[in-house]
Amino acid sequence: MLATERHAIILERLDQKPTVSIRALTEQLGVSRETVRKDIELLAQHKKLEKIRGGATKIRTSELPITRRSKLNIQGKFLIAQYLASQIPNGASLFLDNGSSVLALAKALTHHSGLIVYTNDLKVAEVIAQATAELVIIGGKVDVTEMAVQGVEALESVARYRADFAVVSAGGLSPSAFLTDFSREASSMRHLMLSQSQNPIMVADSQKFGVVGHVVFNAPPKPTRIVTDIAPDDDIRRAISQRGYRLDIASEA
Repeated sequence: MLATERHAIILERLDQKPTVSIRALTEQLGVSRETVRKDIELLAQHKKLEKIRGGATKIRTSELPITRRSKLNIQGKFLIAQYLASQIPNGASLFLDNGSSVLALAKALTHHSGLIVYTNDLKVAEVIAQATAELVIIGGKVDVTEMAVQGVEALESVARYRADFAVVSAGGLSPSAFLTDFSREASSMRHLMLSQSQNPIMVADSQKFGVVGHVVFNAPPKPTRIVTDIAPDDDIRRAISQRGYRLDIASEA
């Protein structure tokens, strides 16, 4: 089998599932592990995939629709939401990003009172409204696929405020690419929210482990905590610690 044929099969497998192992590829292609490793190395050099320990993962250019994401790993997102809600006091001010994990947190905060919330997510705003003393919808253009506000006007709006907490979602968390996202607008929004808060928090449930979005997330401010539902593998834990960030695991709290 020619190298070009093997490469096409590897990329086709990654279209079918988010990650693929060297072992599985070796069996399917009928070649040595070393040959598969070299194929993955070459494809990674050409930005066709992301190399991970024991295999490869797809570089994604888009995220699943919010309606589908909200049905994935419900228990993991619940664990993260309950863990964070227990740390946010009544009367706190906070930025809330858009996304299914943050929506789970909004639901967990409905029994709070006196919150001051700045959000670009229309659904988050609807859910958390009853717990707020003040609710600010970030102004700007609405991305109707996410029902969230993005763009230059939204960034200008966020820049006017400071908050006690910011909770934003990661698009993906992997050992080499580290934190990634699926749009520059969303990435810029999340980074600014973190920068404008005293307690910046980035959530990545286990569905995000090994996922590589095509937008690199700028390094979050150093106080940022990365919160997951379960423990990631050693490579991801090492990537977090080597960059100087704290990892909180909700299921172990």
